[in-house]
Amino acid sequence: MAIILPPEASTTFVVAVVVPLVIGFLVGIVVKTALKIGAAIAIIALLLIFAGIITPSQVIQPVLGLFKSGPALVPKVKEVAGFLPYSSITFLIGLAVGFYK
Repeated sequence: MAIILPPEASTTFVVAVVVPLVIGFLVGIVVKTALKIGAAIAIIALLLIFAGIITPSQVIQPVLGLFKSGPALVPKVKEVAGFLPYSSITFLIGLAVGFYK
């Protein structure tokens, strides 16, 4: 029979577990909020198009401009992503809890 012992509750271990959990939770909240805002903007744009207030080209041109400037932002995104401990299971748990909370 194997006995599974809990890891020691040292300060280093607790910090190594809690910090990625909190960062994941905050990232989950930010992602969820960004998706909500994006959906709200898309719904408002569709309503304005259906009402005839704006044309589809007025919406498509800024979006295409954003996609054209995307490759210039790749190094900055990689730099920010380098700070996230996305390989940690506690980060992923925090991300899921922050996204669904």
